[in-house]
Amino acid sequence: MIGDYRVLIADDEPGVRQLLTEVLESTFNVESVERGDIVLNKIHEGQYDILILDLELPGLNGIEILKTIHEKKMKITVVVVTASNNIETAITTMKLGAYDYIVKPFDTEKLLVIMKNIAEKLDLEREVDTLREQVGEKYRFSNVIGKSPAMQRIFATLERVIDTDSTILISGESGTGKEVIARAIHYNSNRRQYPFRSIDCSTIPQDLIGSELFGHEKGAFTGAVSRKIGKFEVTSKGTLFLDEISNLSIDMQAKLLRVLQEKEFERIGGNQIIKVNTRIIAATNKDLRELVRQSRFREDLYYRLNVVPIYLPRLRDRKEDIPLFIDHFLKKYNAEYGRQVSIDIKARIYLTNYNWPGNVRQLENVIKRLVLLSSGKVADLEQVKMILEFEGEHRIATNIASQEFNFPSEGRILSLEEMEKAYLERVLEDCNYNISLTAKVLKISRKTMHNKLKKYGILIRKTTNASY
Repeated sequence: MIGDYRVLIADDEPGVRQLLTEVLESTFNVESVERGDIVLNKIHEGQYDILILDLELPGLNGIEILKTIHEKKMKITVVVVTASNNIETAITTMKLGAYDYIVKPFDTEKLLVIMKNIAEKLDLEREVDTLREQVGEKYRFSNVIGKSPAMQRIFATLERVIDTDSTILISGESGTGKEVIARAIHYNSNRRQYPFRSIDCSTIPQDLIGSELFGHEKGAFTGAVSRKIGKFEVTSKGTLFLDEISNLSIDMQAKLLRVLQEKEFERIGGNQIIKVNTRIIAATNKDLRELVRQSRFREDLYYRLNVVPIYLPRLRDRKEDIPLFIDHFLKKYNAEYGRQVSIDIKARIYLTNYNWPGNVRQLENVIKRLVLLSSGKVADLEQVKMILEFEGEHRIATNIASQEFNFPSEGRILSLEEMEKAYLERVLEDCNYNISLTAKVLKISRKTMHNKLKKYGILIRKTTNASY
């Protein structure tokens, strides 16, 4: 890649320009100028990657050129070459962004090592830019699955605010794709060249999340053996996605509010004020307004976050997108596992009409299992139902194990029969009123299940997926 890079030499001594040209022209595309006032015009006109800059130039000296490059954030790597061996001058040039500083008369071998290092750095930057572009292309609104009217309205709203600094609050059930939308916002915005990071506020212990967000200084607390740079600092000029933000403690909510208001913070254990320009996208699967009423979420923070509210619909409310998701996940996992599995029309119709309590995440998992477990090249309705039944049993058993069942008692102690009836109705609802699945979850026979329904006078609601 070295031969692709263009070098501009700026020096008022013809002998130095000639020497540098001879040393570098076998591996770089080289041009040279003798005056400082020409340099900036050249940088604007041409696509130069590296500037070898003498500090003593007629027209405009090297320090002034460096200042302009630094202030205007011109994308060029500068190597300073000068006759001065003054330490203060060297420090000044490095503060202004010079990559390196060498003194005349210079060692050409040393210069070549510096140029090789710069070329390797530029190679890496090109690779990162290419990968970023590929990721960005994946998350273009036109490539995000969402042809349904509800999703198109969301994209239209986001297009109007995409290049602003406004905070965005994405709400919706778990598995609806909130992080996908957050990434799409970032990679379609004018911040796309800067970092995107995400934090799941529900998975990080509250005593550690401050360090994750704001970083810490060495010795700030037990275990802080070195300085840590937090996500806010990393994503300055970029985007920080705070998933499940309702899990933040009230204390941490106050600290987050200050950053949103002041655009500055201090690392834990530090006293240096750090300025940031980070865009915040938050997400929740809970009703933050209700949490505000319960004094579990700060009202001022809620309004700071909810500048642009986005509600992601449930998968069952955007059925037009389900066939697109099916094809997308089939293509993805067939490629990943070296398979050629397709799904027959009856199975596709069933998948499209299914209730999808786990939303897009559940659909992806089902397609992944179909690709992995199908013995033939075409998955049929029976295979789909079998996987969905397993998915349902696992999900419901997990939910039941983690939930607290608060039965309405009207101030009195419930009988065992009343509690059993209420419990049975809850599990039936979780199983989408599928009697076979409910019986399996409760580990009773279908006959016992029917007897209990008759005993308690429970009527089965007819739904698309209800089954006897």
